[in-house]
Amino acid sequence: MKIAFIGLGKMGSAIAGNIARRHFDLAVWNRSPEKMKPLLDLSAKGATSARDAAQGRDVIITSLMDDSSVLQTLEGENGILAGMRPGSIHLCVTTISPALADDLAARHLGHGTRYVSGPVMGRPDVAAAGQLLTYLAGEARAVATVIPVAEAFSRAVRVVSAKASDANIVKLGINYSIVSLLELMGEVYAFTEKNGIEAGILKDFYQTVLAHPGLKQYAGNILERNFPAGGFAMSGGLKDVKLMLDAAAQCGAPLQIGDIILKKMETAIAEGMGERDWAAIYEITRREAGLN
Repeated sequence: MKIAFIGLGKMGSAIAGNIARRHFDLAVWNRSPEKMKPLLDLSAKGATSARDAAQGRDVIITSLMDDSSVLQTLEGENGILAGMRPGSIHLCVTTISPALADDLAARHLGHGTRYVSGPVMGRPDVAAAGQLLTYLAGEARAVATVIPVAEAFSRAVRVVSAKASDANIVKLGINYSIVSLLELMGEVYAFTEKNGIEAGILKDFYQTVLAHPGLKQYAGNILERNFPAGGFAMSGGLKDVKLMLDAAAQCGAPLQIGDIILKKMETAIAEGMGERDWAAIYEITRREAGLN
């Protein structure tokens, strides 16, 4: 199977590296060409544009930032659609809006190509280890075709349905659960500290009850105020929270904790925390509680 991979940020580079190490015939493209070099060292082919990367490929994977970047890379004379052959598949692993997912499926149908939504669950270090959880939605034969590729970077692949947007709704629900837990832990830590109680007592509780390694790590990171760059960046988190709230508004199921988180993220980013891990919203929680 011939694969193209477009978008070599932290997540994209990690995912593409696993695909290359599985010895797929891989072509890569990124707006910043220097990010292609580690993949070229793994025998991937370098492309000069998104169109060039897509030409002659069976599956074209995009790992980009948001709705806008996906559309910009799709359309135009140097876009993905211009290079895709009939019947080829666009697999989008970016967290995008459900509305765009269905729009992409319709655009590909009209172009004679196919679309599969494939949002992934996990941070860049999890992606590098090939341990992502991938959710797939789209036409059954297209989904079946991309499963072996998704398995190259995933510990598990879950097929959701034939409707592209369903995978994105699942992903937003998962991300909402995580960021709400981060907000909850931060609020409780601030509450106990404000009352003169050692907040570390709560960490043991969280790490026992929330047994997933990532959440156990967050229970410690929030307590220690350790929010380094390299995790899930606040800027990306804000984009996802906005997608969550928009999707919830469209179906009439408000996510009210999300409104609180949105305001804290916007404040944090305005104060220069855009590249810090999204759990750094705790810094805003502390300030609102009158803690240094």
